[in-house]
Amino acid sequence: MQIIKKNRYWRSQRFVIGFAGFMFWLVTCPSWGQGNQKRPLTKDDYALWGKFVARKISNEGNWASYLVWYESKKDTLFVKNTKNKTAYPFPYAKDGIFNGESHFGCIARDTLLLQNLTTGTFTKTAGVTDFAFSGNEKYLLLLKKQANQKQSLVVQDRDGKAVVEIPNVSKWRLEPNRNGLLYCVDSADQNAIGFLKLGLKIKKNTIISGSNGAFQNLNWKGNTIVFIQNLSDDPQLFSYSIDTKKLNHFDANTQPSFPADMKISDAIGNTLTVSDDGDRIFFWLKENQDRLRPIDPATVQVWNAADKLVFAHKKNFGQYTLMDKMAVWSVKSNRFIQISDREIPKGFLSGDYKHAFIYDPIAYEPQNSFDGEYDLYLVDLTTVIRKRILEKYSGDNSTVPSSDGKFLLYAKEGNWWMYDIEKDTHTNITKTIPVSFFRQDQDMPIQPAPYGVAGWTEKDKSVILYDQYDLWQITADATIKKRLTNGREIQRTYRIKDLIPESLYQSDEIDTKKPPLQLNNEFVLSAIDQNSRASGFCKWNLKNGVTSMVWEQKKVNQIIKASNNDRYLYVEQSYEVAPRLMLYDTAPQEIVQSNPQQSHFYWGKAEPIRYNVNGKELSGILYYPAEYQSGVKYPMIVHVYQRQFQHLNDYENPSSYVGDGFNITNFTTQGYFVLYPDLVLETANVGKSATVCVLSAVDAVIAKGFVDPQKVGLIGHSFGGYETDLIITQTDRFATAVAGAAWTDLTSAYLYVGTTFYRPDFYRAEHDQLRIGKSLFEDRESYLKNSPVLQAPNVKTPLLGWTGEEDRHIHYLQSMEFYMALRRLNKTHTLLVYPEEEHTLWKRKNQKDLTSKVEQWFNYYLKNDQPQSWMKSEFY
Repeated sequence: MQIIKKNRYWRSQRFVIGFAGFMFWLVTCPSWGQGNQKRPLTKDDYALWGKFVARKISNEGNWASYLVWYESKKDTLFVKNTKNKTAYPFPYAKDGIFNGESHFGCIARDTLLLQNLTTGTFTKTAGVTDFAFSGNEKYLLLLKKQANQKQSLVVQDRDGKAVVEIPNVSKWRLEPNRNGLLYCVDSADQNAIGFLKLGLKIKKNTIISGSNGAFQNLNWKGNTIVFIQNLSDDPQLFSYSIDTKKLNHFDANTQPSFPADMKISDAIGNTLTVSDDGDRIFFWLKENQDRLRPIDPATVQVWNAADKLVFAHKKNFGQYTLMDKMAVWSVKSNRFIQISDREIPKGFLSGDYKHAFIYDPIAYEPQNSFDGEYDLYLVDLTTVIRKRILEKYSGDNSTVPSSDGKFLLYAKEGNWWMYDIEKDTHTNITKTIPVSFFRQDQDMPIQPAPYGVAGWTEKDKSVILYDQYDLWQITADATIKKRLTNGREIQRTYRIKDLIPESLYQSDEIDTKKPPLQLNNEFVLSAIDQNSRASGFCKWNLKNGVTSMVWEQKKVNQIIKASNNDRYLYVEQSYEVAPRLMLYDTAPQEIVQSNPQQSHFYWGKAEPIRYNVNGKELSGILYYPAEYQSGVKYPMIVHVYQRQFQHLNDYENPSSYVGDGFNITNFTTQGYFVLYPDLVLETANVGKSATVCVLSAVDAVIAKGFVDPQKVGLIGHSFGGYETDLIITQTDRFATAVAGAAWTDLTSAYLYVGTTFYRPDFYRAEHDQLRIGKSLFEDRESYLKNSPVLQAPNVKTPLLGWTGEEDRHIHYLQSMEFYMALRRLNKTHTLLVYPEEEHTLWKRKNQKDLTSKVEQWFNYYLKNDQPQSWMKSEFY
């Protein structure tokens, strides 16, 4: 261990952190270069920019941590005092932990960096794979590499003295409040499992020692510890009571209902879930190995049209019927229940762990939606009675179990319904409310998605739902329906901000229990104005309603609360103002301004633009050139997707490394206007409706007089690439266009198997972005008229296309089909195909190449630059 005094640390770190250190100086010294005149931004300047993320705030709010990502990949974590300018950089670290107000720790590569925030001393410990602080802030817990490729558990006191050291530790798990630590020792045939109580003194307790099998799947809830021991491929389940010091073993051989062809699953990803009282232990069963043989890639593939899942899904994910099954062991009664089975394999638990909800997600396959319909069954974990409570329920809808286990909330046909488990009744709780709780702007041919559920109140008395703007309290029997905020009148959207610190460990997906909302306490709400995109956060209580805290004509997000008081860390930004880390106590105060060098370069601005389409006002974003001068006619690039106005206050770093080749700031600093229009798209008529929306937005900009109508380009990626290719078959208004990873032939695309879950892509046309609304065989004409490849004779716009050769999300052959069509028709078109790339480019050299080529293409057609050699035929 190495201890370095503060001044010596700073001297040595200047040489260690190199470029990151220079960036830290920029970030913390906003006076850099004061008095210098602004100058144009060049590509060589892009490397000065870093992306900014708030990480943590200390318990009292005296310290904040934040991460800055750099193009150089020398990412740096920073810690800064919120009251003065004291700050510390941690090169290559990604995140860290505060120990009260006294210490901050993080891991950079395999070295623990520990900063004493009181004395300024700094400690480095090499070979650390994980670390934590105890809940009482007295101990530092380390997992350190050993020479034999194993790890040792080391517990240090505040003075850095090792008070406990346990070799050969393979796994550990902290008690949720960090008041204890569960650990496994793996040493030949002498495996052990034990735990430490981290009080004023450390108490070491051994649960099992001298065992042949290794321990795994650890969990600690309340006074109950659960784990699995793997004995000769025969996993065993244990529960240990800290109160009684009793070890309970689940013996499958004594359980008459335990399935003979299954055993306890030892899959590492299967969490053991414990009920609140520690009695019910939920675990997993797996099929015997002879049923789990993988598909031999050398055998003939059999694709039967009646199969519920296509062969590709079974090959990559296996059979649903053979997936691990849910089971429960009641410790006190030593009772076993298998909850899910081959017929109904998936499920989740009620909030009180007394019931389970199970379903077969492929019950009604083959079908044409992404998530098919299913029947939902309720299983009573006491009586083992199973009954169907929902029939042919859409997989696109939502179900939300209540916190205390009394109800199941579910969405159906544009309303929220409440199922009362005890009464076995269903109640429509929103039908008499004159506002919708489901998306009103959704223009895809599918049931509108709900705005969301904030949560349940104490004892399941009511649920808090969201409409487009407000919070609603509705009791389970629907007798009380109360609006808690008044955002609709001012078109301001309120949402409860979850400020509970993130759990140490992620719960299994079957465990749906969430802490109840306490209406007698204050909530912090995020707030966004839907017209101006101004945002902030506020307090709400039953007595006073909404009380404003922070409100800015900026994007305000990443809100983090100090655990011991009402200090809040947050980030604010706009297109003109780089992300700024702020602290709210009684008033906002700046902690650090990222990218302060921006002030020395010309920069653009963003403003809303409104335009009318078929009597409806739509919004867009117009970004101005960095050196805009009145009276000059500028070129403009129109970026298309769906709705983009929500990005009005997003800051965008300039960069040469862009996965889709397009960066707003690159273009605004190169003398372009950029337009982000919102589009409202019609079912089975995307081509015409997208064109009308885009041209209306362009016309609104042209009317302002500062864009050359002959120098307007169009660009899009993915669905935006499809829109781009489709729009240029409908109009010749654009001087040029760039389309990336685009659909072009809806007939062939309809018949692909997608790579997300290796399921047929029918849903993408019938229910999703492509918006046809019917099958290819019900409405062939709409597939044809909305396929750019079949409208290719209409194209007059020079087109640059690009795709990744390994793209199967939108198959690269879609881009190739359009290339072949335009080639056959002697149109002006160049296609870039990037080997070993998929839907978005990930290799930095390819990102840089694409970003450069897109800029060169637009510069040639919109600025009359000389053509680059790669644009010419016979380039190779």
